[in-house]
Amino acid sequence: MLIDCMMADIAEVLSYVPTAIIVGAVYALVAGIVLRLIGKRAASSGNTPGKVPFGENSVFKLTMSTLLVIYIVVVLMTVFFSRELGSREGIDMRILGTWGITMQDHAWVIENVLLFIPFGLLLPFWFPTGRKGIVIIVGLVCSIGIEVTQLVTGYGFCQLDDVIMNTAGTFVGYLLYVGIVNICRRTMARRLCCLLLAIVWMTMIFHFSAQPADESGQMSLRFGMSICRMVVPHFEDKTVEQQETMARRIEFPVRKAAHMTEYAILALLLLGTITKDRITRKQLLAGEFFGGAFPKMLLAVICLVAAYAATDEYHQLFVPGRSGQVRDVVIDTVGGTLGLGAWLAVRRLLTP
Repeated sequence: MLIDCMMADIAEVLSYVPTAIIVGAVYALVAGIVLRLIGKRAASSGNTPGKVPFGENSVFKLTMSTLLVIYIVVVLMTVFFSRELGSREGIDMRILGTWGITMQDHAWVIENVLLFIPFGLLLPFWFPTGRKGIVIIVGLVCSIGIEVTQLVTGYGFCQLDDVIMNTAGTFVGYLLYVGIVNICRRTMARRLCCLLLAIVWMTMIFHFSAQPADESGQMSLRFGMSICRMVVPHFEDKTVEQQETMARRIEFPVRKAAHMTEYAILALLLLGTITKDRITRKQLLAGEFFGGAFPKMLLAVICLVAAYAATDEYHQLFVPGRSGQVRDVVIDTVGGTLGLGAWLAVRRLLTP
């Protein structure tokens, strides 16, 4: 089945996300510190915020750049580092040459479109108004670069189909960017968008929780293997049994870190649903937002996160090989709280 092929490939790509998040977190920390130092230096010299990197809306732009870094790491791991050097050789310049052969070939064509949608969605934030459409050309050039590199290194087949589908995905992502920007200009539409994204995110959490223990364990093992490849010297030289043993040693913290990340994102989406206006640094420092009820709103979000975590653990009681645990509810709630805390800290540092 086409869906089964796509879900298997998507699960493999998702196994690279924890590593990408670690890289993104390091980037965000370093970039945030650098921006803070540059901002202080600019303020002392009398420069305006627009004359320093990111300028106004620093928090938003730092968030977008972090997401872009995470996405780029996932793409690089998918198209290069998940394969052995020289393992795939060949070139195919036929248009739709792989479509119609097998279900797996169908899945690869569709996945090449999906792979570049985030590219078209995130990159326009870095182009000036009136020139954002150039992102489609950038997507085309990047796709050609990937295919040429795969041809030279043997990391993958060089196919014209991939370039066409990647460019199409960039175009779809750009259309989504245009739609989201128009929505976010209206407060109610922006809140509705956050609500819909929160529902989608909760559905994704439910899907992962519905996986049987064996399937979930295999995904966690792949996460662990990906991390070990990055941090353990000569990891590939070890036997399969040794690799799996090392990966399973970090399986528990990897699983719990993934849980905390899921619920941190959920907390931020719920906060975006509740928030009516843009929050300034002065309001954060004075606690004046939401008419003086800002702490209560944060507490409400944390309670919603805890409630959903509890229902998710209850749902796992009916999944083969899995169980519901109070400890996981606490971990998920802590993840949501840390997500809100990180958001508040960044805004207090960077918001003018």
